[in-house]
Amino acid sequence: MTFVANVWSYLWGTLTVIPFLGFPIVYYLMWVWKRDKRLAARWAVNITNLLLIRSVVVAYGEIWPEAMSAWWWIVCFYLVFIALLGWMQVRWKGKLSLGKIGFSVWRLSFLWFGLIYVVLITTGIFKTMSVV
Repeated sequence: MTFVANVWSYLWGTLTVIPFLGFPIVYYLMWVWKRDKRLAARWAVNITNLLLIRSVVVAYGEIWPEAMSAWWWIVCFYLVFIALLGWMQVRWKGKLSLGKIGFSVWRLSFLWFGLIYVVLITTGIFKTMSVV
């Protein structure tokens, strides 16, 4: 394996275990590139959200290897929240804006998967400690 491939695999592994570390990395890189703090923050949140989803899937699979895949739970989460926010939007505003729903669900998933990540990491630590 080349040096670049090794660095990339270690970085990817580290960001899978500690996804919130991706936030300052992406923020800094985007800020250096574009010199726009708002754009850097948006990119950092979006990339950290993807890292959180990856971390949740991996942690769930490690804690409960024989359970149903976490991807099913993630797809169900998005479908339920899209339907719920769509229903609320039509009920309150009388019209449907898929762009606003998509943005809202994506931001809510950042909070949701951040919470799930903390719960799964805590569960994994307790499960590992109780086995030993």
